[in-house]
Amino acid sequence: MLETINTWGDYKARVREFDAVLEHAKAMSAALAGFVAPSAQAAYGGLIFIKLVAHCAALRSLAAESGDRTAKDLQDVPSMSALARCAVEAHDAFEYIAGHDVTDAERSFRIQLWELHDRVRRLKTFGDMDAADPRVGALRADVAARQSALEAHAFFASLHTELQAALRQRLAKGDPPAFHLGQRQRCALSGVNADWHNAVTLQLAQQVHTLPSSAALPMEVQPATTEALRLMVLPLLFALPFLARVTSTTAQLIPERAPEPPSRTARTMAAWRSVAEQAAP
Repeated sequence: MLETINTWGDYKARVREFDAVLEHAKAMSAALAGFVAPSAQAAYGGLIFIKLVAHCAALRSLAAESGDRTAKDLQDVPSMSALARCAVEAHDAFEYIAGHDVTDAERSFRIQLWELHDRVRRLKTFGDMDAADPRVGALRADVAARQSALEAHAFFASLHTELQAALRQRLAKGDPPAFHLGQRQRCALSGVNADWHNAVTLQLAQQVHTLPSSAALPMEVQPATTEALRLMVLPLLFALPFLARVTSTTAQLIPERAPEPPSRTARTMAAWRSVAEQAAP
């Protein structure tokens, strides 16, 4: 992927591909306006997709535009990487909640677990900030009710013994996970290469975290070099397969409203989806 980026022209060609997919995603987002979702799957899927598009639009706004490159272009790489990492996270949540082909019972369980995870995080936030906040009592009662409902869910009882035990332990500690499946299991259900997914998240995290290598990047890499071009385009190229995948799946949630991408954009989206799916089991 990066070996094809050697000149400013190569960089701009990839940015144009990102722009084409992003513009179609924005059109898909606009098509969701006024959409009355027939299910929690479609409702949450639309909301997560809109969040993903916002991450990618913000990421694009930081991309270098001028061939006269400066150290600032490299200084933006960590922020771009953070936004790309947000796009990956949004993709993963979308797949778990709205994308995977699962039974209605499992979908209901997933949504309830995800919602419980969110409520517990909010409760901890309010409790840490101000235990006297009147919302704390209501949230605590809501968490208790949601946890009871989750533990009584029919799908919970169908999970294998080890997973049930692990989930019950997390629930007893007041630490429900967002997902009941691990990353590799979720990648397999998505048709995404788990090793590639892991490599992407690790490389983005390396730039996001304040570490010696990321902090020294603008001083150690010359802006006019091929290495700089590749670093600058990397967050865009890592986010693009996830944007293409979720945009395509969102169209399936709103088949009567979804706009058709231009033929060239459709080919671009298919090519970038295949980057995430290559060698997937």
